[in-house]
Amino acid sequence: MRIAILGGTGQIGAVISREMQLKFPEAEILACSRSGKGVNGFQFNVYQKDWTVLGKLDVLVNAVGIIEETGENTFQKIHIGIVNKMVDEREILGNPKIIHVSVLGSNKDSPSKYAATKGIADNILKTQENWVIIRPSFVCTPGTTIIQKVKMLHKISKISFGLLPIPTHFLTAKFQPVMGEDVAHICIESIRQNLAKKVIYATGPELYTLEDWLRTIGKGKIRLVKIPKWLIDRPLRLLIKAIPQIMNTDQYLLLGEDNTHDNVEMINVLGRLPLDTKQFWEDELV
Repeated sequence: MRIAILGGTGQIGAVISREMQLKFPEAEILACSRSGKGVNGFQFNVYQKDWTVLGKLDVLVNAVGIIEETGENTFQKIHIGIVNKMVDEREILGNPKIIHVSVLGSNKDSPSKYAATKGIADNILKTQENWVIIRPSFVCTPGTTIIQKVKMLHKISKISFGLLPIPTHFLTAKFQPVMGEDVAHICIESIRQNLAKKVIYATGPELYTLEDWLRTIGKGKIRLVKIPKWLIDRPLRLLIKAIPQIMNTDQYLLLGEDNTHDNVEMINVLGRLPLDTKQFWEDELV
């Protein structure tokens, strides 16, 4: 069996590559990246015209994605463009099963360009045969974006003598993060069980809020100054446009909305409960 993982050395892709190798030791795993470095590394640029270098594949996993646009790397190009290219090149690759890592909340009509382009890409793939779409909540991998944002807010609280002004709706939105290993194991079971035309929501066993994470990292010493959305919305949007290092518009929109879903289908596919994420947050934030 030959499996190519686009973005195979990224935060999520690296976990998928590692777990695939453990579960399919006889398979040829191509962890595709521009550098080609790392375990099972295979030098491949998803934007190159010639995809025949990948050879005939049994499975093509797409773990490429961005949370913010930088230069030429736009949501349109990364999320939609790569899926279009996968569809166009599928026949020359031997019509492999496509496993696509999307995101919980993907919706072509979302006000977030990030979620909207993910939704459009999902819809493109749904016109094909033999696909599985995985829609995870925040994926727990070291140093992931939400960890960086919580640490940034912690630093701000230190500068402001323990006070942290923050939009109330940021603190009430609920999230259901999932371990990267669970996402990888869904990919594995999609192959083992020969699943097709399935959308699988990947969420963990616990619900969290940003307030939970801030209390963890601040050990209860951060004094939150809750500001109503009607008062802070416009000024904060202007601020993040002026200082995008704080967060981008898409992150602002996503932080203020629930990101949860039942995981019944995920449990059925895995044949077990999702992994606990509590230790992950302790390790990353304490």
